Amino acid sequence: MLIQPPKEQVSFRLIRDEDGPFLLELYASTREWEFANLAWDRPAFDDFVKRQFEAQSASYEMTYLGASFRIIQLGETDIGRLIADRQDDCLRIIDLTLAPAWQGRGIGTDILRALMNEAHGGKVPVRLCAEKTNGRALHIYQKHGFMVTGESPGHFDLEWRPHTGPREI
Repeated sequence: MLIQPPKEQVSFRLIRDEDGPFLLELYASTREWEFANLAWDRPAFDDFVKRQFEAQSASYEMTYLGASFRIIQLGETDIGRLIADRQDDCLRIIDLTLAPAWQGRGIGTDILRALMNEAHGGKVPVRLCAEKTNGRALHIYQKHGFMVTGESPGHFDLEWRPHTGPREI
């Protein structure tokens, strides 16, 4: 039996100005858990999330000048965001977020593995920061060999190192 490749492929494109509403919605989807813990009404929470998103975006653009800012697509559908910074000493994943409807399908894992393969080829580690409250992401990273290298009040610093020793032939 022949296995047919998926009709739609994951691809990446540069983020454009008109992607603002999608990116805000994507960011908001990652903050829904906070809303359940706050006594705010929906408009106040939405305003808070918008300001947080704008601050995060400005910070990323100022801090990671050489980073690649991409929309993740499946076919023609925007499904997430990837921000990666290929630095001299590491490949830093700044943001890898999929919309909730696209999570749990192996797409994020495939993207993570592709970045790990890229880093392996360059013999550099992959570094990232993950929220302590995001147990699902932490499990995936640790399952793929990422180790905690530090922490701040809300985040763990994680690192994966490629095997660079001699290989058997």
